[in-house]
Amino acid sequence: MKHTFSFSTARHAGALLLALALALLVGCGGTKVYTIDKTVIYRDAMYNMSGVNRVSAREEAELADGSVVNIRNKDKKEMQALFEQNGEVLVSMIIDLDEEELVYLRMRMDNYSDYNRMKKKFDGAMKDITKFMADKKDTQLKLN
Repeated sequence: MKHTFSFSTARHAGALLLALALALLVGCGGTKVYTIDKTVIYRDAMYNMSGVNRVSAREEAELADGSVVNIRNKDKKEMQALFEQNGEVLVSMIIDLDEEELVYLRMRMDNYSDYNRMKKKFDGAMKDITKFMADKKDTQLKLN
């Protein structure tokens, strides 16, 4: 008994094997999609960052009369004048996460030196958050 294997059958078998190989490779794509939630931990609180569209920094000084002054872009001379005119003020450094507020630092102070140390720490935290949000693989950031 002689078996015949026609060219047409071989072509169909080859096409079938190629289609099967392509179907198996579809799941092995090089593009990765990360969908794990991103969280920031600060002190005893955890903040879910996955749905956050806007992260911004806010710096405020509460004066003795209860008024609040935006000090975000004040230079050294302006801050020294603020302390000279008001004495001790309550300085708050806040990270706004859309509508949620993360109070990063808050303390009473009466001189530029204390403010400058506080500001450097706050600016470092903001840089850490920016870097964390840009990294698709990072899922958790613990702020100090």
